[in-house]
Amino acid sequence: MNQYHIINMMEEKQRIRNVVAQNVRKYRKLEGLTQEQLAEAADVSNTYIANIECGQTWVSDKTLEKVAAALRVEIYLLFISEKSEQNAKDTFVKSRENISYLKKRQNQLNNYVKAFFSETFEHIVRN
Repeated sequence: MNQYHIINMMEEKQRIRNVVAQNVRKYRKLEGLTQEQLAEAADVSNTYIANIECGQTWVSDKTLEKVAAALRVEIYLLFISEKSEQNAKDTFVKSRENISYLKKRQNQLNNYVKAFFSETFEHIVRN
């Protein structure tokens, strides 16, 4: 492994730490908890929660499970960046818009087909 790959791995680890940090802080505030209250609920120290929220420490899977449980969120939510979350929301909105457009076009096509067969049937009956 060359130096470039090692630097990229270190940057990726820090990016993940930052995402977890932002999400722990966000969900803690949504729950109305202080760092001390979260630390007590997760059975870790106040300093440890502060370090997690600053992105200064890596968290074990066991500790993340306890923190997620204390925050009453699924653990995977701690790894979703706001950018990813926004992209998912944008995709959902675009999908809804596309579905709406397709339903409108389907109704127009249905009306066209009905008119075509109605006119064709009338033409056959007249002749």
